[in-house]
This record gives sequence, C-alpha cells and structure tokens, in this order.
Amino acid sequence: TGQKLKEKDVIILKRGSKAVVSTQSTGVGTSTICQEVRYMCAVTHDALSNGSTCVLLRPSGNVITLDCYERLVKGDMVEPLTGQKLKEKDVIILKRGSKAVVSTQST
Repeated sequence: TGQKLKEKDVIILKRGSKAVVSTQSTGVGTSTICQEVRYMCAVTHDALSNGSTCVLLRPSGNVITLDCYERLVKGDMVEPLTGQKLKEKDVIILKRGSKAVVSTQST
C-alpha cells in the first residue's frame, strides 16, 4: 500500500512444531523411503503443506489448519491452547503464495 509499517501492526508468528514423517513411494520395481520435516498444526498436529489452508490466531501467533479453526475455534471463538477469547479481527486466514517464475534477462 506504500504506507509505513507500524510496530503495532507486526504479528509474531509461531511456526508449528516439526515432525519427522516417513513416506514411501513405489515406482516400477523400485521402492524409495525418505524422511521429511514438516510443520504441524499447533492444535491437531496435522502436517501443514503447500496445499493446506492455514489460519493465524493473532494474540498467540499460533498457526492452525482451517479445518481445525472451523471445528474447534469458530463456534466459541476461544483460542484452544491459551483459552483466550478471540474476536473476528484476531483470526487471519493465510493465503498461499504462487510459484511464478520471474525473468530478469534483458533482450
């Protein structure tokens, strides 16, 4: 927007816990097992991926899945981990970024 960022507008984001997840994929005659480190929902510990829609709870900085928000938070508007009462402005639905490629070559 071109406006200066004020300190009160900054939100400290708590990145969810990491878990080591073993995945197995099989191809034609081969089997590969790899381990990935993923971030998890602060409440349900579901893995967060690029396909996950996430919600930031502003007062605590916790990131949860949209499904968790709709099932556990939306009705009572209480932060599940802290018990703090929430307002609509305290809930921020995070948007996923795009995978655009930018070229810096001049012709």
